Amino acid sequence: MITTVTANPAIDRTVIVENLKPGSVNRVIRSRVDAGGKGINVAKNLKNLGDEVIALGFLGPNANYIIDCLEEEGIKTDFVRIKNDTRTNIKISDISRGEVTDLNEYGPEISEEEIELLKASIFKYAEKSKVLVLSGSLPLGVPKTFYKEIIKELKNRDLKIILDADNQALFYGIEEKPFMIKPNVHELEDVVGKKLETLEEIVEEGKKLNKKGIEIVAVSMGKEGSVVITDDAVFRVKPLKVEVKGTVGAGDAYVAGFAHGIYRELSLEETIKIAAALSTSVVMKEGTRAGTIEEVNALKDKIEIEKIER
Repeated sequence: MITTVTANPAIDRTVIVENLKPGSVNRVIRSRVDAGGKGINVAKNLKNLGDEVIALGFLGPNANYIIDCLEEEGIKTDFVRIKNDTRTNIKISDISRGEVTDLNEYGPEISEEEIELLKASIFKYAEKSKVLVLSGSLPLGVPKTFYKEIIKELKNRDLKIILDADNQALFYGIEEKPFMIKPNVHELEDVVGKKLETLEEIVEEGKKLNKKGIEIVAVSMGKEGSVVITDDAVFRVKPLKVEVKGTVGAGDAYVAGFAHGIYRELSLEETIKIAAALSTSVVMKEGTRAGTIEEVNALKDKIEIEKIER
């Protein structure tokens, strides 16, 4: 199966407004609440693609809603119950401007005992998994080397590890050479310590990471699409022009597409198309709803991929 880890899940509340006026009273047109957090978003997309997936992570006493949501969608869970409350994130979607403002909490403080419980859970489910997805920020109390320690323990097994993190969690995680990483341009800039102005510079830095032992470096570039860099080839993925209703979870859907392709042993090009189609389907929705297999099938043949290097 596929195991996803969300160290810092969230209750995501999305409010839809028109012509947001900061500092003033704004009327909410409608709102929705979703189970959020990067690994949870990955799990929701994978379930919709028909994959067997389990969601792990930390969960506070205020977050039974997250388990209810996931179990309602048929997603298995085994969260470590913690003392402190899970965070709530607010997404303000201004439909008149097509902009989303995120107000994200840091998350709860985690104890050493709780950290060890999650590690043990990850190692347990890794024994039964083909793919492990480590996603998102680390809450207070969790060392920035957490993902690195997980990868170090598991990297010599028959397991493909995907790391989607930022800042020091990504920096340290890369040292243990996961199978795949998915930074955005800014996160890659933080890793390499310099501004990347051109596609050529992004590819150059991606290839350096390939040479260090990371097989797939997929860099999301916002409105410019994405680029997938391997030892054998470089693919430029062009974005589809669609009505964007929300960008939250788009990167997680992209990761889910790759996890699906790796799990199903699909070709790299087919995997890229599924990942891009799944990500596109998510930006066409409000909130943090996952894409569906029907949407992927409708979109994937429209995805343009250009092989720019062999």
